[in-house]
Amino acid sequence: MSLRAEIRDIGIFGGQIALSEVILFSIFLTDILMLGLIGELSLSAALLINSTFVLCFVTALGFLQGSLPLASAQWEQGDQLGYRQTVTGSLLLAAGIALLFALIFLAYVPILQALNYPADLMDEVWRYLLFILPGFAFTPFYITIRNAIIATGDSSGFMTLSLIALVLNAGLNYVLGFGIETPFGSFTGMGIAGIGLSSSVIELSLCAGFGYILLRKGITICLPQQTQIQNILKKLTLLGIPIGVIFFVDSTLFSGVIIIVGRHDIPGMAAMALIFEWVALAVMIPVGFSEAIVQRVAMIKSGPDAPRQIPILIKAVVIMTGLYLAFLALIQFGLGLNPPEFFIIDHAAHPGLVQLLRDFALLGFAVAAMNAFIIMIAGILRGMLDVMTSMYAIMLCYWGVGIGLTFVFMEFMGLGTWYAFIALVAGTALATLVISFRLYWLSRRFSTVH
Repeated sequence: MSLRAEIRDIGIFGGQIALSEVILFSIFLTDILMLGLIGELSLSAALLINSTFVLCFVTALGFLQGSLPLASAQWEQGDQLGYRQTVTGSLLLAAGIALLFALIFLAYVPILQALNYPADLMDEVWRYLLFILPGFAFTPFYITIRNAIIATGDSSGFMTLSLIALVLNAGLNYVLGFGIETPFGSFTGMGIAGIGLSSSVIELSLCAGFGYILLRKGITICLPQQTQIQNILKKLTLLGIPIGVIFFVDSTLFSGVIIIVGRHDIPGMAAMALIFEWVALAVMIPVGFSEAIVQRVAMIKSGPDAPRQIPILIKAVVIMTGLYLAFLALIQFGLGLNPPEFFIIDHAAHPGLVQLLRDFALLGFAVAAMNAFIIMIAGILRGMLDVMTSMYAIMLCYWGVGIGLTFVFMEFMGLGTWYAFIALVAGTALATLVISFRLYWLSRRFSTVH
């Protein structure tokens, strides 16, 4: 396959997944908007719960992605039994994660109460949590089924299902949260509990929708024997744990820096938080493409033309990443639009914060660009079943350099928020170099061996 054809195929396959990720991310923004209309207390309660869930979700997303390169290779080789057993093993892991989610969040409110959180806030947290907890439990199954479909190299239906979920979520949020009047009667809104119930319905719908897509392909689960299950789970966890650690470290980098900065500079913390919201949105496209890249690399790696095709695929990924970063640069610097500023509705009421966002624009862009690059390149490494290097590099660079330097600059040297950004850029830059070198070395070694 030529370079142009590789770019086209990854662009179509990964583009559908990436846009689906952006749409699903917008579902969360819709919930936040609706909760803000209910009241500040309800919004605070939901944000408190969701801040912990996002960390759990991201870690589970990485852990369960261990099945993707294995299932992709099995699908390409025509090993239907092996593919079905891998999917079944991943579903068993998803069941364990769902149980862990339930235990974590059932203990969540008692822990917050022990930390002397306000009683009225805890009441709202309980009302929200009891209705959204089923949705949390469905999430690992939705991730697993979705990965099983991606492993087949087909992302058709993702966009349609995501758009349906977004529209359904907006409608259910309004009806269940605020109530509705009809000629046949009225329904009284449930407030924050209704928003939580809506989220659970959406998660169940996504599970059912992706399950239908999988069944339409004629794929069913296959329960292996006990010894086979143990071997399958061992393979999945050996890959899944390092990937889960990578996702966990990545998600705690920004929160850790914000906590440190918030002790000394509240406006600077607010500016960083808004920039990080933009970074999270900007990397959703690379996250979607990385899943397609994992599948593509695993598929090519198991074929006879791998020594010639792998270098072409790497060039295609680098070119696509460069084009995406050029697009972000065009928006922010070519058109003069600073995306984090759009999170502030009334600029006149927050002139100091707006100015900080402009001062930090270049550094914020650098963090977003390098995170996007790392996500795409790490996808190639995961497809090659190389996950340990990425895990060690991310842990050292993000925690050791990013958070470590921020702590030294802010706590010991008394420097400002500008230097916290410098620490972040240094950490992500070092991670970019390490992972890029690892890919270069591995690709040369792969070509030599084959």
